[in-house]
Amino acid sequence: MATKEQLIGLDDSKLVNIKDDPRRMSVLMCDRDAAKALPDLFSDAFDKGFELRIASAYRSFYKQFKIFDDKFKGKRPVLDADENPMDISSLCDEQKVLEIIRFSAIPGFSRHHFGTDFDIYAINLLPQGKDLELTAREYQKGNYFYKLGQYLAQNLTKFGFKRPFNGKGTIAFEPWHISFTKKADECIDAFPVDFALEYLLSFNEPWVKYAAAYAKEHYKELLAK
Repeated sequence: MATKEQLIGLDDSKLVNIKDDPRRMSVLMCDRDAAKALPDLFSDAFDKGFELRIASAYRSFYKQFKIFDDKFKGKRPVLDADENPMDISSLCDEQKVLEIIRFSAIPGFSRHHFGTDFDIYAINLLPQGKDLELTAREYQKGNYFYKLGQYLAQNLTKFGFKRPFNGKGTIAFEPWHISFTKKADECIDAFPVDFALEYLLSFNEPWVKYAAAYAKEHYKELLAK
């Protein structure tokens, strides 16, 4: 069983390295069992015309903290409910946090900390010269990842995966986010809520207290439990 440090992204010692492409320069890390399950999914997808790549796998607490902090400070774009960049500079700190949460996990409360979750895409369907967005509009009918979205909906469970964020709650629909179900569920069942809150609150950034208050109330939704 994972330790509380591992569950909130402070300890990656039990994870393994994985490469989805021999040309990739950066090192991806993930859960050992998830790493064993991925090749069958990728192979089946390839046979059906989808050359899958991983945009993101394990993400540490500190990386997630920087992402959230950068968005709060205007260094990264924040998207509204229609996935358009929005100006949050005039909002109060609490409202800024609520806008950021739509597409960004609160540090310590991200499924990416488990090593069981991946943001994926089909590199052969991404138009040449087009930057990957990781937005739901890429999966809308008529758009370039629509067929990939259909494939994932129909085939993920065969390989032990699911898409945890369906857009029915506060967290937006993330059709690119897949999770190795069995191990992710084990992590959520053992998730140390109080420890995660305590660690997050040890930081002094102005958004932290609002993010922690939201996480305390909505952690099941944040983790898609």
